[in-house]
Amino acid sequence: MDFLLFDKYTIYIWASYLLTFATIAILFVGTKITHKRNTIQLRIKYERDNK
Repeated sequence: MDFLLFDKYTIYIWASYLLTFATIAILFVGTKITHKRNTIQLRIKYERDNK
């Protein structure tokens, strides 16, 4: 477990890991929401065009 402790830099290293993970998670969720919204809009558009 000593490899998880980085001496006096522990708080900075773990904070940067947390910030990186949070950023990636936010981007992932945002991308999924955008993709879903665009898919719905395209489905509505093509249903309207086919009528």
